[in-house]
Amino acid sequence: MTLTEILPTMRRSLPDPLDSFAWPEHTIPTISDVIVAGVSLVRLAEVSGSPALLSGDLPHPQARTVRTRGVGNDVTVLVFRIALRVDTQQNKRIALTDCSLDTVEARWDQCRLIGRTSVARSADIELISAEAAAPHWPYPVVTLPEDVHEGDLLAVPCSGAVALREVRPRRNDVASPAINEGSAFA
Repeated sequence: MTLTEILPTMRRSLPDPLDSFAWPEHTIPTISDVIVAGVSLVRLAEVSGSPALLSGDLPHPQARTVRTRGVGNDVTVLVFRIALRVDTQQNKRIALTDCSLDTVEARWDQCRLIGRTSVARSADIELISAEAAAPHWPYPVVTLPEDVHEGDLLAVPCSGAVALREVRPRRNDVASPAINEGSAFA
């Protein structure tokens, strides 16, 4: 248990700690953001939209020496937005996300709220993909401030190199209106 979990008001002056071996090299947490190799994840989401990805290398003990090429050195940070937040009568907290979560090997214990500082106590929140295709069960459960709401940004490190097409929501649209109206693509 960390100091910011015991005293959530400390988050205003002290960033939540992160596991430096789960995040890319040169990752620095701040009270409301994570900076990866000089790139703000909040700014990345502002510029490229959500979901967004940033890839890097995992830190290893041999990082200062010549690194050998091999599987397992890549890590991708996934930045996504909460589309809807629901609390059930059984005190269960559910958040629908704007991306597909079943295609990534995420370190859910490292999931962080970015873009704002919350002083609310931490709670377990179940993340479900808000997409047309049915998401896979079991859903990831993350520990986040209990006041996470619609529009909040979350960041989580994922193993390997992840492509944006893997996390974009899949749609079950039959055809776009432009194709149905006899466009050049028909």
